[in-house]
Amino acid sequence: AIACVSIMLIMTLLCQWKAPLLVGAFTNDPHVRQVAVQYLRILSWNFVGTGIIFTCSGLFQAIGNTWPALLSSAARILIFCIPAVWLSLQPWVQLENFWHLSVATVALQAVFSLWLLLGEFRKRLAFAT
Repeated sequence: AIACVSIMLIMTLLCQWKAPLLVGAFTNDPHVRQVAVQYLRILSWNFVGTGIIFTCSGLFQAIGNTWPALLSSAARILIFCIPAVWLSLQPWVQLENFWHLSVATVALQAVFSLWLLLGEFRKRLAFAT
């Protein structure tokens, strides 16, 4: 978990610091570059949460119970979709609003996944005293 989060944190910092350079390798269109840089700077905040989610999912697989990972993913989809539909109906909505919503829901999923994993550990690692 520490290795995964560390790598994801480095990637987040890279996207925050060098987004124009990263995007420049793919397009010369200034408008596309502007949107892509903004996208990277917002969505890169998902990286650490995604690393936590992947680690938790891997641990759920390792202990033979993938239901919590499925529950966590389903909860994120639901928590994202309902506000996204509402946002799409608003006259003031901008693309960035959906990106910020994604960051919020990934953070919630990471916390939920950790909570589920800690509960699974408590249940499975309960030793008789």
